[in-house]
Amino acid sequence: MQPAQRKLFLEKFATSTNTEAEHQQFIEWLKSAPVTDVKAVLEEFKSTISENQSSAVEVDLNLVSYIEAALDQYELGKQRKNSNNGKIITWHFFRRVAAASLIIFISGTAAYFTFRTTKNNTIAKALPQQLKNVVVPGSNKAILTLSDGSTIILDDTKYGQVAQQGGTQIAKLANGQLVYNALDDKPAEVVFNSLTTPRGGQFKLTLPDGSVVWLNAGSSIKYPTAFIDDERKVEISGEVYFEIAHDAAKPFKVSVKEMEVKVLGTRFNINAYNNEASVKTTLLEGSISLAKANAVTTLNPGQQAQLENGGNIKVINNVDMDQVVAWKNGYFSFNRADLQMVMRQIARWYDVEIDYEGKIPERQFGGKIDRNSNISEVLKILEESKVHFRIEEKKIIVSP
Repeated sequence: MQPAQRKLFLEKFATSTNTEAEHQQFIEWLKSAPVTDVKAVLEEFKSTISENQSSAVEVDLNLVSYIEAALDQYELGKQRKNSNNGKIITWHFFRRVAAASLIIFISGTAAYFTFRTTKNNTIAKALPQQLKNVVVPGSNKAILTLSDGSTIILDDTKYGQVAQQGGTQIAKLANGQLVYNALDDKPAEVVFNSLTTPRGGQFKLTLPDGSVVWLNAGSSIKYPTAFIDDERKVEISGEVYFEIAHDAAKPFKVSVKEMEVKVLGTRFNINAYNNEASVKTTLLEGSISLAKANAVTTLNPGQQAQLENGGNIKVINNVDMDQVVAWKNGYFSFNRADLQMVMRQIARWYDVEIDYEGKIPERQFGGKIDRNSNISEVLKILEESKVHFRIEEKKIIVSP
């Protein structure tokens, strides 16, 4: 396909004026397009979106990131071998169904789905309407437990001062973030608070030293109301992302499942859910060390330490950072994830139970999907891999 033809199609695609025949022609071209042309499509689409901003038709800007996700998987798709015939898989196709995106790998075949919504295009009804009111995406909500054991439900709390602990004020900002502000240079009393997110919740917290943490669904963090000792120490469970304020005189330490992570100033993510196979600590910036029993492991940016059930720590290089922190940025991201891994993330975010009927289908998934997507959209996409779902109140039942 010539550049002029691509540009014309993308302009029509961005304004919902393309025909189905044009759409199919574009799909066929993508099946054998060189990676350089796919990269060009990304840049052309960004430009087209910008040029059509004044259009009366709604354009989903997330399509840009979705095409980027497809491009990220392009080289992976070229390298993967089909287990049946050993041929290299290089074909791709786009489908428009709903306001979300998921790239699906099924039995070694790469299938790309890009979705959008316009004023004239409603979301596909995969499930009865009443179910959409039962199972909803997660949101910003958490419970703050004070030193005396009393609790504050933060999603119901108005902005402003929430409580005062010793010489520290606890306040909720207009953006929903919880912050700790010292009222005295040296608080007379230092006590411990804890913040817990339920399934279906997430929350952002600024610690007394200025460090910022994000809690994923079903997570918790315990911390002092002021860091006055020669170290800053917190304890977590679930999944937490950290951006640590630098203070060489006071190392920052995270306790998680009998392991300690020590940092000076850095950005990292810890995934320590009980129903995952390992505790994954991923370093984005800076340097951290992990201590388990007498073993110490140091990570560099781009590395991930996996603490396995047996107590061994394995280091993985060149980890996909965008995938690790996708939850913090508002979307799910999968890369060769099996069905159970996908459903565990869905269970935590949508606060549902997952049951399996019959043999669990062997599928692999990769790509991105907006965490604000309706559950019906998500399951409709997953059903493209020949997996079936039904919802009974707050339970999703999976069958082949």
